Amino acid sequence: MSLFEIIEDKIFDKRIALSPEYVPDNLIGREKQVKQIASVFAPSLKGDKPHNAFIYGKTGVGKTAITKYVLLELDQEVKKNQVAVKSAFVNCKQINTTTKILKRICNVIAPEVEVPGTGLATSEYYDKLWKILNSFGGIAIVVLDEADKLEDDGILYNLSRARENLDITEGYVSILGISNDLTYKERIDARTLSSFGNKEFVFPPYDALQLREILEDRAVIGFREGVIDDEVIPLCAALAAQEHGDARKALTLLEYAGELAVEKGSDHVTEKDVREAQERSEMDRIVEATKTLPLHQKLVLLAIVSENMKETDTNAVYMSYKDLCEKRELKALTKVRVSNFISELDMLGLITTRKVYRGRYGHTRTIVPNVTKAKVQAVLSED
Repeated sequence: MSLFEIIEDKIFDKRIALSPEYVPDNLIGREKQVKQIASVFAPSLKGDKPHNAFIYGKTGVGKTAITKYVLLELDQEVKKNQVAVKSAFVNCKQINTTTKILKRICNVIAPEVEVPGTGLATSEYYDKLWKILNSFGGIAIVVLDEADKLEDDGILYNLSRARENLDITEGYVSILGISNDLTYKERIDARTLSSFGNKEFVFPPYDALQLREILEDRAVIGFREGVIDDEVIPLCAALAAQEHGDARKALTLLEYAGELAVEKGSDHVTEKDVREAQERSEMDRIVEATKTLPLHQKLVLLAIVSENMKETDTNAVYMSYKDLCEKRELKALTKVRVSNFISELDMLGLITTRKVYRGRYGHTRTIVPNVTKAKVQAVLSED
């Protein structure tokens, strides 16, 4: 008997519905955001240049899903109206160099034109893109997902100013940047920012009710009928709502609970499966997120959890971080850099920060760790 015949799945039907890559027919709780992004692209259907824009928000609040959804709707309208509009979607976490991004755009706009993957200078890739865009003569929409991972954000300036700089004389290029980092635009060159104007959207987290509706909608497709106990989806939604309203985490948790049920040979997903999945996934997330941090950011995280307090502040963390550096004979980074690290750790969900007003002492930022000292030390002990 085959190994795979032994593993009987009585739980899942179409698991793809629980994946972040899945674009649902209905985007629950995001009607306003769908209209906002549609308004960015709408001018292209009349031959006008769409706006350049940025979307910000924490992981799992629907930024990528909504953008892909609107692009699919736009593509249908483009075919119906027979207008010259093409869109290139680039995940900058996977493709973050200027040359690779330019090649990707070239391949989308003119797949019949051969563009070498290597061997050309960056300026030559730009020249090829300008030639292709002038020949196309239409509107190219470039979506840069996780734009803060760009190796060189000069590409934002060059693409957004292509027509103005006479690199192209036919058609237009429009950019939509997506980022989890709310401070990203502060690091972008002022000339580039001026190309985007004030078109930026901040997506809020989902609340528990919205998460529950999303899970119920996907579960109908992803699971076999009647295999999910009544308390499973409300519990998954509540747990995800506590962690910044992350729909991706809610779906992952539900899928993981289903996987545990399959492992056990069960024909039902229970509350116990969800609790076990939460515990396992939390450790997996901590390991994955912590291992990829730069050395000094790991030390900042260790400083935060080493405070042995429910709540601390930037000053206390910085002093603890400096002590850790001294013990390891490392030169401590500046307080500003450590402050940026703290913001990034917040984005990763390893800590939670909030601004509070303390009278004559002004505003300060309080920090609460979301992981225990033991878990962090367990990961860092391998370093």
